[in-house]
Amino acid sequence: MSLHDFIYMFISSVAALFPVMNPISSGLIVNGFLEGVDDSQRKSFIKRIIVNCLLVGIGSLVVGHLILLLFGLAVPVIQLGGGIVICKAGLEWLSDTPITKTEKVQDTVSRINIEDVESRLFSPISFPISLGPGSISVIFTLMASASVKGNLLNTSINYLMISLAIVVLLFILYLFLSQGTKLIKKLGASGNMIINKMVAFITFCIGIQIIVTGIARIFHLEIL
Repeated sequence: MSLHDFIYMFISSVAALFPVMNPISSGLIVNGFLEGVDDSQRKSFIKRIIVNCLLVGIGSLVVGHLILLLFGLAVPVIQLGGGIVICKAGLEWLSDTPITKTEKVQDTVSRINIEDVESRLFSPISFPISLGPGSISVIFTLMASASVKGNLLNTSINYLMISLAIVVLLFILYLFLSQGTKLIKKLGASGNMIINKMVAFITFCIGIQIIVTGIARIFHLEIL
């Protein structure tokens, strides 16, 4: 394989992962969980979220083959299950009722709220909101196409390109989380709510897309 092939693997990995990871919309949603948290605590939470996502993403890539073999799972089944979970999350975000400003202030200044956010850092904030089953199913799909039979070096470099794509997308997520307070202030409460609802709807549609893709691959159909 040439350098061009490895660059293509990186670009295609970013293109495949971006719609499902969607660091921009994920950043807006996660900022809702971190609203009212002081700056030092916020920075600590953001770092832990990025580390959690990195461990889940790279871990899925490293042990993906083992998981599929151990449980006898096929990539289309992972896509189907991941799509259902994403649809469920999208529906929950769409049906969420925003609380009033007074309630927000009372909640966010309390220690209970800090502990509540801390307990949610891995689930659901890191997984599945920031990096969910849909992303893992795409990583598994990329992993399958990255394997070069009989050439461990090329396979390893392809895996490195996928890992680099995950790091790049998480860096974008980090930027949106670190600048989230400024962005939310500019948007205002109503603007932030509208964007969150739009993101929730897009998330639901992404879940449907992954479900349809999984069904098409299972039954060898050409739906889309």
